[in-house]
Amino acid sequence: MTSKYIVSALGIFAVLVGIGNNGALASHASSNALIAQLKPANTVNPTQKLDLPLLIKTGETFFKGNNYQTVSQMQLKGTNQGTDVTFYIQTKTIVNSDNKFRSEIAFAQEGRPVKQSAIVVSDGKQVYIHRPDLRQYSVISPQAFNKSNDSFLIGLSSSFFLEFADSIGKYIASGALSQPNVINEISAAANQAIQGESRNLEGKQLYVYSFNDPKQGYTLSAFVNPQFANLEQMQIVGQDNGLDIAIIEKIQQRTEVKNLAPQTFSFTPPRGAKKVKSLSISPF
Repeated sequence: MTSKYIVSALGIFAVLVGIGNNGALASHASSNALIAQLKPANTVNPTQKLDLPLLIKTGETFFKGNNYQTVSQMQLKGTNQGTDVTFYIQTKTIVNSDNKFRSEIAFAQEGRPVKQSAIVVSDGKQVYIHRPDLRQYSVISPQAFNKSNDSFLIGLSSSFFLEFADSIGKYIASGALSQPNVINEISAAANQAIQGESRNLEGKQLYVYSFNDPKQGYTLSAFVNPQFANLEQMQIVGQDNGLDIAIIEKIQQRTEVKNLAPQTFSFTPPRGAKKVKSLSISPF
């Protein structure tokens, strides 16, 4: 699942970094500092035991409801040969555990105005992508959208919820993993697979869980508020063909929605909008 987000970002940045190497984009600081800051250590402090109960509680909190609205900002950072490109993506996404969602997505690039990019709606059977700026829309299957380069743009956390809510998410939300005997059974495996550490981020004390997959070439991290067992940030850091990639989602607000408007997951093409075979969410 996670590696597709790296591939998606690589496609976006490959073009832009190529432009940057031709002088169209300003050169910024080396990516080495960025990766060093974001990527967790390769080894775990043996004296620091993974906080597995907090991880389980966070999962229960994350999956306990059927409908959530998430407002977040994502950063897509790519660097090649000293040239950095950064996108800021503002999203407001409503998700339903039956694989329905509605997402409003806006893009911005450093030094450039915000571009309202797309509205993406899924009724569970079809996904509708609408680009108001182009006056175009397309219709694809949920399976095709999940495999597309744009699927993570609705938000990493929202994508994660949609992928697991109707399966393992329900099991986690039931509290089954919180039983002491279960924690004891999975503790050893969890400590081998996941790194955990307390970290101060922008003046806030968070607990960071990290999973490193050297074969796929990425590190996935989840930043948790230990006081409320809430997920506050997700990030993926990876490298491919000399291109360093960081995808960071900062969750500004995530609330459970008890009563959804009847038309939340419905899409009616606006007057004058043209249906096209395929449509990219990104305006760049």
